[in-house]
Amino acid sequence: MSNFFTKLQIEKITNLALEAGEIAAHSFEAKDFLVTKKADGSGVTSADIAVSKFLHKHLQNEFPLIPIICEEGQLREVSGEIFFLIDPIDGTSSFIKGDVEFCINIALVKNKKPIFGLIYAPLFEGGKMAFSNEDNQVMLKQAQHNNLCRRVDFVEVEASDNQLLIITSSRSKDRDVVNCMAQIFPGFAQNFTTEKLSSAIKFFRLLEGDADLYLHFRPSMEWDTAAGQALVEMLGGEVKKLTRESEIGENLTYKKTTFENSPFVAFIRQNVRRLSKA
Repeated sequence: MSNFFTKLQIEKITNLALEAGEIAAHSFEAKDFLVTKKADGSGVTSADIAVSKFLHKHLQNEFPLIPIICEEGQLREVSGEIFFLIDPIDGTSSFIKGDVEFCINIALVKNKKPIFGLIYAPLFEGGKMAFSNEDNQVMLKQAQHNNLCRRVDFVEVEASDNQLLIITSSRSKDRDVVNCMAQIFPGFAQNFTTEKLSSAIKFFRLLEGDADLYLHFRPSMEWDTAAGQALVEMLGGEVKKLTRESEIGENLTYKKTTFENSPFVAFIRQNVRRLSKA
């Protein structure tokens, strides 16, 4: 995976994400947003629209030659192989309910593969950001409430050989997790713990070494996963399709006609990588 952005360009992108986070956090805390329904019946807020317009405008100014696909934008097709993929507020349902489990996702896709990723959760666990730098290293920052970030260093954590720690959607059914584990990792079928969260903040659990496996069974879109996949792969991990038979398939790819993802599994730790290839 070759680097694409310069250090200065990445600083501009992270600063835009921080500003976008301020827009979202202000609307959330002031409860100053309207909720409407999209054509598919899902909710969208005026905060989603405001963040979308902000990011689209400023990314277009900074990178005029790179098309932008944004969940709340109008553009749904690009002719080239390089484009931004953005979710202005991932976890809108959490946002509406007053839950801080929402984030901003910014990814760059090249040849159907995410090569840059940024996830920013302005309020979750005090505020945190993960992004890839100009050397394709993953940077983790813990933000204070004023959105000033500090560097968080990686600590290598060995996964337990006796139990797997699983992160999954807040709407995942327990029986689906049990059935999937029995199929893909039968040795751990009765020996795992599960944490449920909303949105792409689940990727933080993998990136920070707090989970072994991320299982996702529900429908998702490319802008939900591209940033997280870029970061996971930069750490040597994988994000792979889960078949209906709960078998591990090929890597998730991007620029599909519908932009829809199949169910997937993500992991970084070496013991899980070994199990997935057994």
